[in-house]
This record gives sequence, structure tokens and C-alpha cells, in this order.
Amino acid sequence: MAGTNRALLIKSLHRFSEAAARKSDRPCIFLSHISIDRPTAVAIGNYIMEKGDLDIYLDVYDEELQRAANAGNAKMVTKLIEEGLEQSSHVMCLVSKGTIQSWWVPYELGFGKRAKKELSTLTLKDVDYLPAYLEISVILRGTKSLNEYLSRMRSEQYSTGRIEKVYGATLVENTQQFHPLDNHLNWKL
Repeated sequence: MAGTNRALLIKSLHRFSEAAARKSDRPCIFLSHISIDRPTAVAIGNYIMEKGDLDIYLDVYDEELQRAANAGNAKMVTKLIEEGLEQSSHVMCLVSKGTIQSWWVPYELGFGKRAKKELSTLTLKDVDYLPAYLEISVILRGTKSLNEYLSRMRSEQYSTGRIEKVYGATLVENTQQFHPLDNHLNWKL
């Protein structure tokens, strides 16, 4: 079973009834990123859902948020981002060299920290420096540390060895051939 992108469950202003019901039993990672990294965010989100069997919130699939952003409605964009963060249990910041240009990424991390969400930072291939404010989060430097992080999340969600064995087999299989995140992340880190 794969995870879900909760942004796809959102249909109206009173939109979190189904997603809120899922919140209590499944972790959900809010993927914070700058818009120029959209293809990478989508690839990482798909990987987390398919291989990690965890839910995500990825704003690019939130149609209402996209309409508000296109209309320049900052008040509505802020409200919708906050709703996405509220329904998530974790916040993962995807950091590229372009992230420093984002005004939203620090806002999302600050909101997540204030809401006591677990924060993590995943560095993309082109990154060798992190701003100090990201040091408050779990630092993931590539595919290997991402896999370890997702495995820990799964272990916390399901305390049975059976799930861990299935997940571990999937990760090993991915390391033997082209990994779906090779274009985006360093493998050994």
C-alpha cells in the first residue's frame, strides 16, 4: 500500500474531514520547497509515498492553493499553507542552492517548529552549505540518510518486524539498479 498526497484530498474551504481522519493513524510529511525545485519535490514526494508508504502534503497538488498563488492572494496562500502544515506530523525542507531565494520555506519551517512538528532538512545534489537556522532540524544529506529517516518513521508507526523487513527489501532492491532519486540526491550520504 502506498502513502497518499493529502493535497489531493482537499476539495473545499472546509476540506480536511477525510485528511483529518487519516492524520491520527498515519504520519504525513509536509514537503517545503522553492517553486523552481518542483520536479524534484514531486519525485521525492512520489518516492516517499510509493517506497516509504507514508503520506505527504505537497502544495503543487493543492488546486485551491495554486489558484490563490496565481491570483496573488497572499492571505489565502498563507491560510492554505498553514492548513497543510496543521494536518502534517513532520516538515521536510528540500534544500537546493535556490532555496535561499524563497520567502515561504523559512515561514513554513517556523510555523512547523512553533506547532512542534518534527523538522528535517534534505539537501539536494547541488548543496554544500546550510544556513544556521536549518541546524535545528534532522539533517538528511542524500538517499541513504533519507531511507534511514523514512525507515525510522515507519518503525515508529508500525512496531512489527514484518513491515520493516518488507520496507528494507524494497530499499535494497532500489540500490541494485538506477535509484529513482539519483538525479536529485547523493546516494552515499
